[in-house]
Amino acid sequence: MTPEQLARRQIETRRYDGAKEESILVASSNVLQDLGYTLDNSETKLGVLTASKQRDATHGGEVAAAIIIALLGGGATPVSKDQTIRVSLVVRPLQATKETAPTDSHFVRITFQRVVRRTDNSLFAETLSDNELYEGFFEKLSKSIFLEAQKI
Repeated sequence: MTPEQLARRQIETRRYDGAKEESILVASSNVLQDLGYTLDNSETKLGVLTASKQRDATHGGEVAAAIIIALLGGGATPVSKDQTIRVSLVVRPLQATKETAPTDSHFVRITFQRVVRRTDNSLFAETLSDNELYEGFFEKLSKSIFLEAQKI
């Protein structure tokens, strides 16, 4: 892996100690639903959740640039119309070694992607890399795991 890939993985992954995998998955699904996502798939035996939400992708600057290009004789330029934001979340237990016993420690990795449909019905996809998006999710997840553990 490249240093950039490792740095990206660190942003996408957090370790949680003292919580059962099922509790982490329940807390994760609650956070995603609170953020407006619809759960698409949940496989608790594998520790996997996927979710998505639809959003408008119109961007004023992109529309303005397309108008200017058209006015200058460049023809019609497709612009972003709508998008599907997809989330993939995986919970995996920390592996016990010969020196350590199994614990209630888990890694949670989440990735956010978006698929944008343009006015000409072409698509493009990208992984979202906004650090604040990931930090915000993990902050909410930490609170949700705490509340789940306290049965609040």
